[in-house]
Amino acid sequence: MCRRMNYQWIHQQFSNIKINDSRLRQRAVTIANACAERPEKSFCGRFEDWAGLKAAYRFFSNPKVTHQILQEQHYREVLARASWSEELVLFIQDGSELLFNSHPCTYGLGATADSVGNGLMFHSCLVAKYHDEPKETEILGLSYQEVWIRPEEKEPAKHSKKKESEVWLRTLEKSGPPQKNWVSIGDRGNDIYDFLHKANGLGWNFVVRARHDRKVEIDDVKMNLFPWIRQQTAKCKSKLFLRARGQEFSGEVELEISWTKAKLFPPGQKASEATDEVTYMRVWCPDRLNLEWLLVTNLPVETEADVLRIVEIYRRRWLIEDYHKAVKTGFRIEESQLKQAIRILALFGLIGVIATQLLAMRELCRLSPERKAHEVVPKQWIIIIERYLRVKLETVRDFWRSVARLGGFIGRKSDGEPGWQTIWIGYARLRDMSLGADLFGQ
Repeated sequence: MCRRMNYQWIHQQFSNIKINDSRLRQRAVTIANACAERPEKSFCGRFEDWAGLKAAYRFFSNPKVTHQILQEQHYREVLARASWSEELVLFIQDGSELLFNSHPCTYGLGATADSVGNGLMFHSCLVAKYHDEPKETEILGLSYQEVWIRPEEKEPAKHSKKKESEVWLRTLEKSGPPQKNWVSIGDRGNDIYDFLHKANGLGWNFVVRARHDRKVEIDDVKMNLFPWIRQQTAKCKSKLFLRARGQEFSGEVELEISWTKAKLFPPGQKASEATDEVTYMRVWCPDRLNLEWLLVTNLPVETEADVLRIVEIYRRRWLIEDYHKAVKTGFRIEESQLKQAIRILALFGLIGVIATQLLAMRELCRLSPERKAHEVVPKQWIIIIERYLRVKLETVRDFWRSVARLGGFIGRKSDGEPGWQTIWIGYARLRDMSLGADLFGQ
């Protein structure tokens, strides 16, 4: 938001998609520009006239236009940039769902996570460069995204040919042979023995939040992991800033960390020999008992600095949650009134890519807060905000928080930084004010 969407970037992502029709390629760029320019609008509201809207309907109804076709060019560019990087590159995975329960006229959708909702499932891998000094991340984009619609009647597990959980490993395989500085990051849903074992064999580094109390071997002794590691005393400490939640105030808390090397046993009764050696880490806050991370990694852990670095790496997993918010709250994709699931899949192909750029823009604002506002913000926007809110915008952070104020953000010390919802509302108001200023000037 600190600068307008880079239309050259959009042209680069969609102008060379693998469709043997130059008109469809140009239409993809035009529709992507409309979505980026008006992310907070409804699908119809993103187009200035009926002709543009009708062309968009025809585009998404074309069988040549699919989710994967629209995103493949983006994948290639992101992986190329990742392979050139000399810094650590994080491949942050997570799954989510798009719900369309309030759209009874939309057909072709399936059950969601609770088996009650109506929508589609998707799994994304967000790629970001990690800088050690200062501890910052640079969003590169998606290396892969898979979308599927669950059948109405799910096959019994013993007859099922493919498990949904296989998408975690398939995502790594789609990303190609890993570089030594590539790290896969996942939450508790990623704690799958086959993933840990095969990812290790493929040469991938990983940091995964543990979910299962596995049988492990520590110092040649077999045991269940969780009871043992929770009895260990802290070996080092770190700090973490938490936003206000419920009755808990925002502020900095102290984390305690312990770790141990362990060998994993395959699941099942016949598992007798330990295989992969990993490091398990426990990160917890004595003052907030509900704050605990149990992490498993195959990254080298020799010193306290190695441990603290892995904790910092895992903290970047929340970027994928922000990406989901950009897709759902920012672009309001769940409010689109398209009546065919195939159209929604194609629309998500565009929005899924553009959302990475919006997230990257927000990270630029957050990580360069002291940069002069006039260097990245249109002059007209600065004038409008200064006059309307009666403030002086010196830095990017000033602008960022002022936009959120237009959307209802109060900005007290205990509020932390603004979230997506107030930012989008404020951004929409700012755009309307800017349009009014342009019309008045004419």
